[in-house]
Amino acid sequence: MKFTYIICTLLGILLFSTAVTLRNSRETIPAEEEAIKRVIIEETEAFWNKDFKQFSHYWVQDDYVRIVGWWETGGITVRKGWSVIGERMEKVMKENPEKNHQNVTRENFNIRISGDMAWVTFEQYGTDTGEKVMDMPGLSYETRILEKHNGQWKIAYIGWLLDGKKKN
Repeated sequence: MKFTYIICTLLGILLFSTAVTLRNSRETIPAEEEAIKRVIIEETEAFWNKDFKQFSHYWVQDDYVRIVGWWETGGITVRKGWSVIGERMEKVMKENPEKNHQNVTRENFNIRISGDMAWVTFEQYGTDTGEKVMDMPGLSYETRILEKHNGQWKIAYIGWLLDGKKKN
């Protein structure tokens, strides 16, 4: 009888803790998704505002980070490691210091979170401001991989394919 009581008590505790964990995960995921979207939006704004310090704040600064993309003007772009990405972005921003006033829309977010890593796909529509170096006018298919470092989401990978189609 005593053994049955102990087993029932342990099962009750297990069920209660499982219910609490499930409730917390349902509350946490939307908050994490919003935090991830905020990083994506703010990193992109820093890019077009030519604010390298702010831009770099959103990145994992390590050798394994990547940017891979394609656009008609520049073809295939591959940048490996923060030292290459950071140096290139700082140079481009200094050489083209005027803010690029974009009117970006994003839609069809698909966010998957697993522990301290997330991957995201979405469609982004940029405007043609006439700046050849940093404009991404029309539709681009975007991918991000983020990692959580010290409680903050950081970008480890950016992928983009600039289709260029205008939004209907």
